[in-house]
Amino acid sequence: MSIGLGTLQNRSRSAGRLDPVSSVVQFFLMPGVVGGNRSMDAVDLFFGGVGDAEKLRAENMKLKGELRAVRIYLETADRQQQQILNLREKLGLSTLGRTRIDADIVQYVPYDNRITLNRGSADGITPNLPVVTPDGLLALVSTVSEHTSGAVLLTSSGVSIGCIAQGNIPVAGLVKGQRSDRLVMDVFENVNIEPGSEVITTGYSEFIPRGIRIGIVTEYFNDQEYGVRRAFILPSSQIGMTKEVTVLK
Repeated sequence: MSIGLGTLQNRSRSAGRLDPVSSVVQFFLMPGVVGGNRSMDAVDLFFGGVGDAEKLRAENMKLKGELRAVRIYLETADRQQQQILNLREKLGLSTLGRTRIDADIVQYVPYDNRITLNRGSADGITPNLPVVTPDGLLALVSTVSEHTSGAVLLTSSGVSIGCIAQGNIPVAGLVKGQRSDRLVMDVFENVNIEPGSEVITTGYSEFIPRGIRIGIVTEYFNDQEYGVRRAFILPSSQIGMTKEVTVLK
């Protein structure tokens, strides 16, 4: 049988063709070999894709980090720009004939409507002096130590000062705090006040000069039957708008 198979293979080779036995073997084995090669290629592609996915994820995380850094930078730049604008405005703040003492707010107690400044008696600060910002009157000094001082915000219900609503006919009254974004002005004359009128300090005080902005009238009620005349005011200066303030002495 071996001699026969050998003779058959030799004759087929001499004729330039594949012998029948080898043809049968290739018929059954070649699909498996091809399939195996394809499987190996698929495996290589799979693990290559996994490697690329890890690389893409790392690049994505890097880009997200850079984007967060850019956003933080822009927010910080905006805050610094606003602080610069506030400082520039404060440099041009009118002292209304008083000596100015520049200070920073170092503490804020919301429930007590009080702030603490980093200036005190050593800097010439005394109780009852006005604390102002470029926008207007913010607070009144209440307590003083050597290097710090406490001030009560104008929006506190415990603060009451004389004021004037400007207009064709200036109207005097008494303003006091009601809440963080509203003041109340009691008017003693039977006159009307137009919404949008600016309210300033009267100057009828040893400590507070005339002309400091207090706020803008938003509503006015004149109840002639009960004699109640009251204006609601949006304060010009509010806590949180600036850290830098000036005390007028």
